[in-house]
Amino acid sequence: MNQQDAFKLLARASAIDNRKVTELAAAVWADTLPDMPYEEAAGLMDEFRRENPDTYLAPGHLVKQKRIRIARSRELNGPHPAPPRGKRWAVDAIENDPQFGNGPGGVLVVGNDDAS
Repeated sequence: MNQQDAFKLLARASAIDNRKVTELAAAVWADTLPDMPYEEAAGLMDEFRRENPDTYLAPGHLVKQKRIRIARSRELNGPHPAPPRGKRWAVDAIENDPQFGNGPGGVLVVGNDDAS
């Protein structure tokens, strides 16, 4: 994300939490989230706000929300069989637990040909 997009994202956030949007804040957000496009960040912000309406949004919240999104997607799409009824596998691994690997969302990345 560049500084202009970060400024736009912060302006969007300020509509809810009344934060003061400054060039310095936009520069820090851009430096913190360099690989996250504005559209993705805005979607992640919306998801986070729905689940955490009283939390003051910080860049780390978007990174964590992205991990949750990845884990939920992997939970639904694999590369593993569906979990037993009432169990959730990928969502439990979102905090980068070394037991689960070091891929995005803390989930071990395994190709289909390497799965065992």
